[in-house]
Amino acid sequence: MILKTGIVVLHKTKYGDSSIIVHGYSAESGRCGLVVRKGGRSGIHSALSQLHPLSIIEAELNDRNKGELKNIKDFRTLYNLPAIRENLSKSSIAMYVSEFIYRCIHEIEPNPSFYEFLVKSVLLLEEMESDFANFHLWFLVEFAKRSGYGPDFDLHDKDQLFDIVSASFSASPQIGSKCFSQADSSILATILQYREESMHVLKIPGRQRNSFASAMTEYLAYHMGHQINVRSLDILREVFE
Repeated sequence: MILKTGIVVLHKTKYGDSSIIVHGYSAESGRCGLVVRKGGRSGIHSALSQLHPLSIIEAELNDRNKGELKNIKDFRTLYNLPAIRENLSKSSIAMYVSEFIYRCIHEIEPNPSFYEFLVKSVLLLEEMESDFANFHLWFLVEFAKRSGYGPDFDLHDKDQLFDIVSASFSASPQIGSKCFSQADSSILATILQYREESMHVLKIPGRQRNSFASAMTEYLAYHMGHQINVRSLDILREVFE
């Protein structure tokens, strides 16, 4: 049986001269592994260019394949994303966000609402014309909320620190607590109060942006129970510092 499904591309690996292994996220399957076979070098190069980080495709899958990797019979791009493909800053953010999801999510189960969140986020990044350097920070916080690890926002004092273990702000963290720095706690409190369309007004220095991304990664790793090593964060550091 042939199944049509939308997929957000997270990671790809060229396999031999005519195949690509793609890892993505779909509404029907959650995290999924796929094999794309294209005849000849020109076919494989064309497929590689379309399957960039965070590209959104509609794929025809051979559902009879019960293995871990499903064969893609054919696919087409659902959205043209020229800014994400061609703008160095946006493509770097897309690389980071796609790798972050790839490292975080391992569940193979339907989650249509999370898929829709990913699609909405990709289109938001594509459409932002300027001041999008904080996009990935907003995404990390929103990802935490959508994954069930949303920070408890009950801030009474701007000097409170965010406690990683309790997932809440505290004026007097207990001894041994793992907390964000004062600056990272302040950024988190600010992002929790802003809607995504207002992210462009945030003014965060490059080094502090990187510190916050690392702090959020540590927070999510603690609550998800596994290490999250996102190597493309180093690329973002070079692009935005």
